[in-house]
Order: sequence, then C-alpha cells, then structure tokens
Amino acid sequence: MQRLVSWLASHPLGIIVLTALLSVAAGIALIDLPGPSLRVQIDPSIERLLPPQDDDRALFDRVRAQFGETDPVLLAVRFDNVYTAENIERIDRLTRRLGELDGVRQVISIANVQNPVADDAGIDISTFAAQVRANPDAVSRFAAQIAENPIYRDALVSADGTVAAFALTLQGIDENRFRSENYTERIRTLAREITGAQTVWITGSPVIKAATTDAILHTLKFTIPAIFVLVAVLLFFAYRSVRAVLLAGLTIALSMLWTLAAAAVLEIPVNLVTALVPPLVATLCLSYTVHMLAEFFASERGEQDRARFERVLRRMGVSLLLSGATTVAGFLALIPGSLPAIAQFAGLSSLGVGFSVLLTLVFLPAVLIYAGPQRPLRPLGEAMFARKARRLAMFDLRWRNWIIAIALLSLPIDLYYASRIRVGTEYIKNFDAEATVRRDFEAINAAFGGANLVSIVIDTHVDDALTDPARVREIEALQDWLRRQPEVGAAVSYVDHLKLINRNLNDGDPAYYRIPDDATAIKQLLVFGGSDEIRRVIDSRFRTALIAVRIKADDSIGITEFVNRTEARLRQMPPPLNGRVTGSPVLATRTVNAIASGQLTSLLVASVAIWAMLALMFTSARSALVAMLPNVLPVALYYGTLGLLDITLNPTTSLIACVVLGIAVDDTIHFLARFNADARARASEKAAVKSALAAVLRPVTFTMVALGLGFLVFTGSELQNQVQFGVLAAFTILMAWIADITLTPALGSKLRIVTLWDILRLDLGQSPQHTIPLFSGLSLRQARVFALMSRLETHLSGTRVIRQGDYARDIYVVIDGTLEVSIERGGERKILTTLHRGAVMGEAGYFGQRRTANVDAVTPVRVLRFDSEDLERLRRRYPRIAAIVYRNLNRIQAERLARATAMLQ
Repeated sequence: MQRLVSWLASHPLGIIVLTALLSVAAGIALIDLPGPSLRVQIDPSIERLLPPQDDDRALFDRVRAQFGETDPVLLAVRFDNVYTAENIERIDRLTRRLGELDGVRQVISIANVQNPVADDAGIDISTFAAQVRANPDAVSRFAAQIAENPIYRDALVSADGTVAAFALTLQGIDENRFRSENYTERIRTLAREITGAQTVWITGSPVIKAATTDAILHTLKFTIPAIFVLVAVLLFFAYRSVRAVLLAGLTIALSMLWTLAAAAVLEIPVNLVTALVPPLVATLCLSYTVHMLAEFFASERGEQDRARFERVLRRMGVSLLLSGATTVAGFLALIPGSLPAIAQFAGLSSLGVGFSVLLTLVFLPAVLIYAGPQRPLRPLGEAMFARKARRLAMFDLRWRNWIIAIALLSLPIDLYYASRIRVGTEYIKNFDAEATVRRDFEAINAAFGGANLVSIVIDTHVDDALTDPARVREIEALQDWLRRQPEVGAAVSYVDHLKLINRNLNDGDPAYYRIPDDATAIKQLLVFGGSDEIRRVIDSRFRTALIAVRIKADDSIGITEFVNRTEARLRQMPPPLNGRVTGSPVLATRTVNAIASGQLTSLLVASVAIWAMLALMFTSARSALVAMLPNVLPVALYYGTLGLLDITLNPTTSLIACVVLGIAVDDTIHFLARFNADARARASEKAAVKSALAAVLRPVTFTMVALGLGFLVFTGSELQNQVQFGVLAAFTILMAWIADITLTPALGSKLRIVTLWDILRLDLGQSPQHTIPLFSGLSLRQARVFALMSRLETHLSGTRVIRQGDYARDIYVVIDGTLEVSIERGGERKILTTLHRGAVMGEAGYFGQRRTANVDAVTPVRVLRFDSEDLERLRRRYPRIAAIVYRNLNRIQAERLARATAMLQ
C-alpha cells in the first residue's frame, strides 16, 4: 500500500494522461457520430421494468398477439352536438384521414362502425356515416341506438352527446418513433383542421410514454447543468478559488461521462428509475470533492508537490475508499431479488460511485498540483465554524446521555409510523396538473367513464367450451358484477356481441336480446357475426375470450384494490373457466408493488454489508454498531415520516433509504477517523471530540449542503415522483447531518477506535510478537491492535521519560531506542541499568507507588504508554488480546521479582 501511494505521488502527469485517454474512449463509446447523438436509449415503459420471463408480462404479450393491440391511442373531439349530419360527416372524414397516417392500422369511431337496423327489407348493417349519407334524418335516431348498444355506449360518444371518440390502433410504431415523429401533435393538428373543433384531447399508452420520455430528457437537461452551477457556487464559496472550482467541476464531468459511457456499453436504458443515476452520481462526486479540496489545501507552507500528494492519499485514501464502499453497498443491496430496472440502477450507480472515488482520490489532486492554486484565500466562514464547533462539542459532551436516550426512544416511534406506510404510486398524476398529457387524460377519463383499459382473459383450453349456454351465462354474470364495481366505466365481451346478433336477426325484437339456450345456436350466431370486432374478443376455436374493461382508477393503490377484488371473483367461476387480469395498468401496478416489496430485504442487506465493512475497518463489531446508530436513525425517521404524512412507497421513494444509508455513513466515517487520530495524539477522548468536530464540521456541513441541494435539483423535474425523491432525500440527508454532529460525537466520547488502515501502517519494528515479551503469544495484527489502544510516543535523545518520585499510573514498553535507568542519591546520579527494545518500565507507578527511578532517553526512542483505563478498554473490546497481555504482564513481574529475590540472597 505504501509503495502504491508513493508510485502514484511520483507520477501525477501519467495519471492525467491516462485519465484523458480513458475519457476519450468513454466519449467514443457514448456519442454516435455523425449526428451527434447519445447511444443511451430512453425507455419510458413501466411494464418493461418487469423481467422478460415474468409470467404476467408473458400473458400480456400473448393477449396482444392473439387479440390485437390492447393499448390504442384515444382521441376525443368536443362538438356542440355530435348527432348532426354535418358533424358525422366531419368525424367520417377525420377517421379516414387518420387511417392514412403511416403506422395506423385501424381507426374506430362512430362514423365507421356498423349500426345494424332491422327494416322491411331485412337488416341494414351499414355504418353510421353511410346511413347519414343515405338519409340525413337517420342521425336523429343515433343517440337512442347507441344508448341501447353496450359495445358502443359511452365508448364512441360521451353520454351528453358532445364528445366523439376515436380509437387508433398502431402497427410497427414503437415509443421512440411515436415520439420522434411527434404523432401526438400530428393527430391533434389533423383533428382541429378537419373538424374545426378547438377542444381536442389525446391519451393512451403511446401518448403517455412519449410524454414520459420528454419529461425524463427535460429532467436530465435541467438537473445536470443545475448541478454544475451548484458546484461552481458552493465550491467558490467554500474555497474562493476559480481554478479549484473548474478542476472539481472537471472531475465531476468526467465521472458522469464515464458513467453514461458504461450505460451505453452495457446497454442499460434510461428509464424512470435509471434516469436518477447521472445527477445522483454528480451530487455524490461533488460531496467527495469537498472533502478532497479541504484536505489538499490543509498544507504546510512550503510543502512539496509530491509530499502533498502523498499526504492527501494517506489521509483521504481510507476514508474516501470506505465512504465509496459503503455507498456502493447501499446501492448493491437493492439488487437481491429485485426487478431488472432496479438492478440496473444499482449497478450503474455503483459504477458511477467507483468512478467518482477513483477520480477524486487520484485525478483531482494530480491535476490540482499542475494547474491548481497552491493555497486559496482564507475560506469564508472558517472562524465561525470553529466557534460553532467548540460550542457544539461542549453541548454534545454535556448532554451526551440525553442525546443518546432521545435517539433510542425515537426508534420505536418511527417504526410505529413506518408500519402505516402504503405501497403505491400515481401514474398520470405523476405529471404536473397543468401538463397537457394529464389534462387530456383526465378529460377523456371523465367524459367516457374511464381511460385505462384492462383485459380479463377467460381460458378454458377446451374447443367450443365458450359456446355452452351455462358457461356463457357465467361470463355474463361476471360482466354484470364488473359493471357494478365503482372503478368500472364499461365491460364488453363476446356475450354482448352474441346478444346483439341474436336480437338483430330477430327483427330487432328486444325479447331476443339474450343468450340462446342451445350451444349450436350460439356457435352459429358467433360464426355468422364473425366480424373484426368479435375476433378481438373471442378466438376462432371458442376456447379463449377477452373481456375489455374500462376503469376510472389511475393510481396503483386503486388499481390493486380492483385487481385483487376481481381475481377473488374469478376464482369463484366453475371449471374449465379460468380468468386472469392483465393490461398495461395491471403490469405497471404489479411492477410498483414488486419494487417496493423488497424494501425490507434491501435495507437489511445494506445495513449488514455496511456494518461488516465498518467492523473490518474498525476491527471491532461493537464499534461498527456504534457507528451504524447515527445512520440508522435518519433512515428510521424517513420511514416514520412516510407513514406520518401518508406518502406512499413507490419506485423512487423506495430507493431513498438504501441510498441515504450508504451516503450518510460517510460523514460518520470522517468524524470517527479524525477522532481516532486525535484521541491517540491527545490521550483524551473528550479533547478529541472537540478537535475532531472542529476539523470536520465545516466539510461535513458543506457536504450536507452539496448533497441536499443536489437532491433538491430534482424538484425541477416534470415528474412528481422525481420531485418527491429529491425533497425526501434532501430531508433525510439533513437528518443524517444532525445525527452526525450530535449523536456521533456523543457516542464517540467514550470510544477508542482502531482502524484497519492504522493496523496496516503502524510500524512496531520487526516481528514485535517475537521480540517484545509483552506481545508474546499475540499475532502481528493483535500486537498492533494493542499498540493502537495505547499511545505510541516518541522522545528525543536526552529527554527524561520518567521522573523519580512522581505519582503516575502509566506503564511503558520500549519499541526501539536506548534508555538509562538511574537514581539520585546524595546529589549523585547512579545508573542502574540500560533498557532496550521490549523492556517494560513504570510498573511500580501502575500499582499506585511513586516512581522509584529516573528514565532518560540515550537515543531517540519510541515507547508504548498505557494505563489501567487502556487495559480495561482493551478487556471490553478485545478480551482475548487483553487476557494474553495480562498473562505476559504477570510473567514479566514474576521474572523481575525472581531476579530481585536472587540478588538479595
């Protein structure tokens, strides 16, 4: 590790050149020339967040393949009165023009559907438009005819007769083409030109997906520049150096470039979840640069470039690496059992964090050495933060027990409110209330009793099973039940076609609007009336049927309640009738529920992973638990807030807990790492709390501000779930900061931490466990742990280490150097012995006696100094090491007593 640090410090120019080459490669991977255009794809579909092999998604795809597209584009045009000859003619012209659009397979409207009418010559099955052309007065009967037809009622014309609907079925047009060729506005413009109407509404899955794509792109175009403005303002305020701001901004830009290039190479699309990654990575990288710049500019006057680089790597290496590792752990905890989109978000975010840490730790100090200022102007607010830190440290130490008690008592309260959290999300209400896509959807939803289309598939796996009168009546009963549900605006199946055909073939007699009693008659009627409309609701073998249900509910909670109720009703049908609910709204809702259902698992995985890393880093499970408490607390408070304010757990809010847990622990690590060093140097935990808080308060506050403002940038999004994500994440980060400046110091005031980094770099000479008797029986790691729990002191030649006659309770172990033991008698100095490596001295003071001799350094020496409190702390945290040390102390004392007895004899 030391060799790697030295090598990196010796080659800053090589680091810059390598970073430039990698960035050029990332640009080539990301940008598609000529154009230029990004190779990253936009995917606004919620249902495609489900894995391809998912059973629900497979059913949805099978239904579309068998019965045709179930998500048409819905166009609605308002007239003064639809039922006039002129308006029917306009609707007919618009229907034909819409059908001529490239990619439109079929258009259904009142103009082109059949209107079976019985007369003296038989049955007229011409269209409404044809009947108007033959007899303009026929239009006066259309309202009553449509009201009597359950297939057309509230589907082609609104109940008040003022709004006409058009259903456009697309073929060969995906979301990207629909959006890029602006089909929504082309359809709207065509409708206004032909009908002369000013009120035109358009909705449907393709329209909403196109609007979602536009919103995602707008979010990226707004949030990324906004974050760079935030970088400039915040860093200039903090360090008052334009060059430092530009170089930190360059580091953030490169981390985003590498992350987006990874998305392009790995073919990870930008969807509703992964769209959060670029601004999130930029925000995290900003927080890392704040700490790096603080350490880089904390140099001594005249410090050489290489020495500065090495100091930065040694001081920041462990904390930045651990900060990045805990953040990555928070992201990766989202993967187990999660949906592809969440796994993609977690993986891409982890890569982005890794790139950010690497660039901040290696590239930023290298480029600062070449192009940055040697020292910035005096940072603004430095004196104020120093004063606040002293007051805050005194507050934390004075009210230590109360702070810890309040933190512990708040946990059950938060858990109580968290138990009230509901899982769900809004779909169309995810857009702003003034957004055209939302207003159009809500207008059509109100005019036609629902704009969301759900399908119920009835499978029998038996040919002609659906021509049996008893089974047909079961499906009729199911339809009647569906129509009574508060969410349902209409429910149409082949049973409606069957009854209409039966009535029309019997001179329109209402008595024949029923199900025939004979299976053969039912089959003959269905074959006779085998139009395109019937083939869209029942297959040619009469074994599978589709009930098209139009529902008013748009939020996932309402849809879930309807689906659960419907599935319970479907289970009551006798065999061989088997029913399942499908459709885009159903898939989207199940996706939301699947994302949120793994929340507890993800949080537990993240907590355990972060605790394990902290335990490894601090070489103590207990210390890791203490470090976790200030970070678990804001997460618990976040969940409690969701339950208290009735905010649902949805695809974006479900990400916050693991993300913030991984981020919030960073400041805890920075404080404890500094506290650890100061506690060892000052030999006082209370003094270390004050000095550590004074050192980290300013950078952790700027980090909190950076993260909070970075998350608040999402409030500029057009999608409400991303706005919600930004506000809640910023709130949780603020709570984590409060915990880190109050609870962490309170807990740390009685805590001595030994980090893995300290163990690896501590020099106790060669084989201390073999050359120092006190360490006999310990491993090298255990010997270093004991040394770190003690105080390693250096004394210059001629320094008096122990003074005869003093009261002190410290024991010393010589690590290297030479000392002389002497006494003063009659004004003369008498040398008793010389001490070298491994010698123990000062044990008399440990047992409450005065120092019996002077001990002076003959050469520069290093000694370990410990007392009874250190040994007690060692016993509590490392009982095995303490037992061996106690045994060795007893052995050393016994040997010394034996030698003294022998001399007396």
